Amino acid sequence: MLKSTMGNRKFVAYTLALALAACQDMPQAGSTPTYVPSNAPPPVVSAASDQLVGPVWQWQRTQLGSAPAVVAAAPDRYTLSFDGGGRVNVRADCNRGGGSYAVDGIAMKFGAIALTRMGCPPGSQDGEFLRSLDQVVKYAIDRGDLVLTLADGAAMRFRAAP
Repeated sequence: MLKSTMGNRKFVAYTLALALAACQDMPQAGSTPTYVPSNAPPPVVSAASDQLVGPVWQWQRTQLGSAPAVVAAAPDRYTLSFDGGGRVNVRADCNRGGGSYAVDGIAMKFGAIALTRMGCPPGSQDGEFLRSLDQVVKYAIDRGDLVLTLADGAAMRFRAAP
């Protein structure tokens, strides 16, 4: 009798663990998940992307045309670090993760970025930061800073970490 009770408890615990794990990957209300098919071609990476690889780039601000700039309150909490081969590591305040990027000349596009789903404190700029990354269309290095131009003409400026 004791052996079957232990077996039932293990089964229930295993089932609960699977159910909780499945719930963690649920998209948030109002968000559209980005899917990358398993047979998708690898990102195109040019030699120009070598300028990106190496430093940890800290977000400084996003200039929104004629509107006031959105200034990063804590640049070290909003970072990008590019690896060779089209991979990028992302920190968005209290969440970390990574994804892919493709560069063709000065054109740039981020693929799906998978992040942890920690609840960041009030005042976090993680949403603004991530929404902007989703709109990147090109990049440039300007006086040592990385500038990502968005589809609407806004520009995100990053500085290499000291």
